[in-house]
Amino acid sequence: MEDFGKYKKIGQEFIDKLKLLTYPVAVRLVPPEEEVISNALRPHMVFGSEVPACLTYTWCRRSGFSFFLTGEDIACKPISIRYFGLEKTDNPDDVFIAWEKKAGYKRNKEAEKKSRESDATLSFGEIKGIIISPLNLTIVKPHLVMIFCTPLILSHLILAATYDGDYITSTFNGMESSCKEGIVRTYKTNQCQVVAPGMGDRVLAGVQDHEIVFSIPESKFELILNNLFKAGSKLPTQAFGIPNLNASLGPVSIYGRPSEPGVWDYLRKKIKK
Repeated sequence: MEDFGKYKKIGQEFIDKLKLLTYPVAVRLVPPEEEVISNALRPHMVFGSEVPACLTYTWCRRSGFSFFLTGEDIACKPISIRYFGLEKTDNPDDVFIAWEKKAGYKRNKEAEKKSRESDATLSFGEIKGIIISPLNLTIVKPHLVMIFCTPLILSHLILAATYDGDYITSTFNGMESSCKEGIVRTYKTNQCQVVAPGMGDRVLAGVQDHEIVFSIPESKFELILNNLFKAGSKLPTQAFGIPNLNASLGPVSIYGRPSEPGVWDYLRKKIKK
């Protein structure tokens, strides 16, 4: 049996260093020819019905369960059809028509299509399913991890991801967020993504008001872990902590001493009068 100790250790370090309240969600997109590990739960068999994919992310990160999802398991058919490519219909516009007629997330069908022009999607048959597992307990080698966290923790993750000079570009349209942005776009671009949980995440999967998502491709796990808390190392005080310092009112000083970053004073002296 393959040893995933390296990934479990990384997952536990993310939990410990960031003080995460739920497990990081490891994701593997399973190619058609790959055998699937037997101890991943199949929702349609265990629960007797399909479930929203985003709900399994919540079960995974709060309970530690692992899941294997195919089209038979996913109740959210736009995700199964358009984004994961696990099922298909005859008309490529069926998903947009359904959104217009039965939901109205955007003004009309044209708006539904336009707002999703830059979608990251998988072709039908490109994968045969998706395995969801807690990174610190993972049963697979993951392609990526989704970290559900507070905005403060998100700030630390962004700083770690960009510490060596990189930058992050994310895409938002308010819908299908954890599936299409957290999983598919991260997988296809091999780049980190900031993900604002969408309607399904919050209404169906119970993502809380204070939670946001940072998604990391496997190739960047160690880089981000190693870069955590390095940003701002030359400041006189910690950039911001976990928990963060209270904001100060009035002049930027503590006991009469400036508490501002040295960058400000350095540039003041460079300004041409």
